[in-house]
Amino acid sequence: MKNLKFIDLFAGIGGFHLALKSLGMKCVFTSEIDEFARKTYASNFHEKYLSDKKLFAGDIWKVDFKKIPDFDILCAGFPCQPFSQAGHKKGFKDNKDGNLFFSIEEIIKIKKPKVFFLENVRHLKNHDQGRTFKTIYKTLQNLNYTFDYKVIKASDFGLPQHRPRIYMVGFYKPSLKNMFKELSFTFPREIALKKTVSDIFGGFVSTDLSGKKERKVGFTLRVGGGRSPINDRRNWDGYIVDKKVVRINSEQGRQMMGFPKSFKMPVSENQAMKQLGNSVAVNVVKAIGKEIESHLSLYSK
Repeated sequence: MKNLKFIDLFAGIGGFHLALKSLGMKCVFTSEIDEFARKTYASNFHEKYLSDKKLFAGDIWKVDFKKIPDFDILCAGFPCQPFSQAGHKKGFKDNKDGNLFFSIEEIIKIKKPKVFFLENVRHLKNHDQGRTFKTIYKTLQNLNYTFDYKVIKASDFGLPQHRPRIYMVGFYKPSLKNMFKELSFTFPREIALKKTVSDIFGGFVSTDLSGKKERKVGFTLRVGGGRSPINDRRNWDGYIVDKKVVRINSEQGRQMMGFPKSFKMPVSENQAMKQLGNSVAVNVVKAIGKEIESHLSLYSK
């Protein structure tokens, strides 16, 4: 299907936007509260709507949901800290971030898009003994949507880092034609990893200082742990390149997340690494976006 429109909630620096725009889709509304992430986002997407505060919102709860332009796909990498293994895992009890899922519910209830496309940490599925995920699942199903999910690693789609994330996709049932032949959504098939960490660092990246064994897949990209020893499992951002300890920088981080070298990051290096660590793996989002487009086309015939 052509001319699909999407909204980009809790957008960060625009991983969803970059991926879906490359498929010919158009973003018609964005929300991102962090001022530094907004700066990076605005530097890379020059559509006129970015200068309109009503279409490039900050706090999502201050938005009049009824006035959001009509769209086909709701995209949201809603804040994962309340659900992550590394965070406090407060979930919906986190009044700042955990409850932001319910803004998604409200927008879907009002706008009834054809599709929702959500991303979060894989631990969301097991948080609070599965009750959090069950709430999300039931909430969206009660809005008359299908619900499919899968944990996917960035390394399954050409990016040399593990970064497992849970992706959730659902279709609004009344908008689908030919329901008698309803098909389950199929997530994209994995592709072989061709680019290695050594390619990104421009040197032989090994698993220890002996330099004997190559590391083809990197650690999960995350700011933090940089002061830990290189062999400490808490150290997520250090590598051994040609037998020397090297810390990952934002240029390498962009490549590991699927952002092009031309992607602008007009912020400090610390902010850039934080933004990349909070972003989505562009390759994965693009691959799922293609499948969503294909799935919608089945029902338009």
